[in-house]
Amino acid sequence: MLLSTACSPGEPAESAPTTQPITPATTTSLGPNAVAEKEAVTAYQGMWDAFVEAAKVSDPDAPDVRRYASGQALRLIVNALYTNREQREVILGELVLDPKVTNLAPAGNPVKVTVLDCVNDEKWLEHKASGGLANDEPGGKHRTTATVEQTAEGWRVSSFILDKAGTC
Repeated sequence: MLLSTACSPGEPAESAPTTQPITPATTTSLGPNAVAEKEAVTAYQGMWDAFVEAAKVSDPDAPDVRRYASGQALRLIVNALYTNREQREVILGELVLDPKVTNLAPAGNPVKVTVLDCVNDEKWLEHKASGGLANDEPGGKHRTTATVEQTAEGWRVSSFILDKAGTC
C-alpha cells in the first residue's frame, strides 16, 4: 500500500540516487519539447527520490519533497509520512521507476507534461521504527499517471494517481 499509510514490508534501505536539476548549459541545444520532457522526468524522479529518503525516517517536513512536488502530489506524500510517523513506521528498501512522457501541452511550448510509469515497490517496504517488518503485505507494480507542471519555482509534480498493485 504505497501511499495509504506507507508502503510494504521489506529489505534494508539503499541509497537513493540524487537527482540534479537540469542546467541551461545542458538544455541550450534542445528544443522546447525536449527540454520540457527532460525537466518533467527529472522532477518526477526527484519527487520519488525525495519521498524514499523522507520515508526512511517518516519526515513529513523533508524539504526536498517540496522541491519536486506541489498540490495533490505533495499532500499525498506528506499525509503518508505523517501517518507513518504516528504509527511509528518507516519505509525501507528500493523503489524502481520507469517513467515515460505521454503528453506535452501546449505543443511547441509545453508547461504541463503527463508521465506514465510502473512504480515497483516490491523491495520498498514498511518497517516498524523499532525494527522488523510492519506487516506481511507484499509490494507490487503500480500503474502511475502523473501531471508535472512548470511553475515559477521550476517543474513540480502537481498530481499523480497510483493504481493498486498488479496494474502493470
